[in-house]
Amino acid sequence: MNVRRRRPRLWTLGVLLTLLLASASSARELTPGVALAQEAAGQAPLPANVAAAFDAIAQRASQLRGLAPRRDVPRVVLTPDEFRARVVDDLSDPETQTSIEHSRQLMVALGLLGPDVDLYALELAFRAGIVLGQYDPDTKQLYVITGTDPTSAMARVTFAHEYTHALQDQYYDIRALMPKNSDNSDRDLGVSSLLEGDALLMEEIYQRQAMSPADRQEKQREENALAAGVDLSQVPLVLREETYFPYEQGPRFIGAVLGQDAIREALDQGAGYGPRVNRIFEDPPRSTAQIIHPEKYLAGENPVAVHFPDLAAALGDGWQQLEADVLGEVDHRILIQQFSDRQRGEQAAAGWAGDGYVLLSNGDHVAVVVSSRWETPDAASTWYGAYAQTVAARYGSRAEAVEQRPDRTVWRTPDGMELLSRDGTATTILIAKTPEEIATLEQALAGVPATAGHVLVPTVPLP
Repeated sequence: MNVRRRRPRLWTLGVLLTLLLASASSARELTPGVALAQEAAGQAPLPANVAAAFDAIAQRASQLRGLAPRRDVPRVVLTPDEFRARVVDDLSDPETQTSIEHSRQLMVALGLLGPDVDLYALELAFRAGIVLGQYDPDTKQLYVITGTDPTSAMARVTFAHEYTHALQDQYYDIRALMPKNSDNSDRDLGVSSLLEGDALLMEEIYQRQAMSPADRQEKQREENALAAGVDLSQVPLVLREETYFPYEQGPRFIGAVLGQDAIREALDQGAGYGPRVNRIFEDPPRSTAQIIHPEKYLAGENPVAVHFPDLAAALGDGWQQLEADVLGEVDHRILIQQFSDRQRGEQAAAGWAGDGYVLLSNGDHVAVVVSSRWETPDAASTWYGAYAQTVAARYGSRAEAVEQRPDRTVWRTPDGMELLSRDGTATTILIAKTPEEIATLEQALAGVPATAGHVLVPTVPLP
């Protein structure tokens, strides 16, 4: 649901992601004659001592990760204002603007975002925060943000993190793993969890092997100082959860797949990690469910693909499909968590096996279809019950159940109509303005021709 997943980019959120969530190879000689990092053409060079420090960090990170650089990683030195201007320019791209608006419409329809929330402003605030460094897989450049001590303990660790992304890109092609125009955001978030989990574990390995105890203590003090000024209470739950997911779950996933003994060996000896984690990059995760449940990744349990008929054509003139994508287990959890709590959300979403959603519009009419698959009928029933309670919690007495059966409920809400149904291991959510739109969508999903006059919803007369 998050626009960042439509246009994947690796970036450090005001160092908050490493700051708040990170606590969670046999060494190889560098290829002779390959510069570790050079200032991009036309850029003011870093002070000699800073450049030398960064070169040393890159070399040590490369050795610890077990990936020798294949080409230069140009450094671009930016002031905070210049970096913010770059972010503004990126967010002003028409494709990005469209993606932001579609994400906003989807989240509003699902109750995850208030209709008056400025999603663009939230994106800008997240991406232009207190950033120390960023690797951009499109330009292949590593941005160094001035304004703080570039040789501080926190800055050095951040550089090691971002340089790890550069190595990942050189060996595994981040854009191949996470296409910019992806139609599977859930898979992208799973891959992002691998990328960030690897970089965060490299932070820990780098600190253990390349920094003194005094340096590590200084980094902790810097983290504590930054954390003291952080207030995420006004950030919508869906943005917090989707943004932090790779940083919370990525290291945990890698640790579960490699085994804790392998992680301890890497932390204690600085050896063996790279070749082991490389095997995951060669067969990356395909869903957030595999990240949350590493045993599914190890067992090769891939998500079920869900396909839709042409729903815009079924709805008629003026309708268009804005987006077709995958929510994934994590977003199914958030849908429940938003109006309940995390534990209830995790329990309800744990049996996720696949899904697809479609966002459609016709003027000010927006329709959403979410079709989900579950591992067992009981798992589908658990989700059905949890989501039905979510509708009640979202609207209270303003939601009127105009049809209610054990496997099917239709509500009239202040926003229009909503249908929830269950059939074996499948559940469906339909959200639209009118009963006619709901009926047409359900008929199309069932393969009933629009001219058949067979209305599947609702059986209670509606005004």
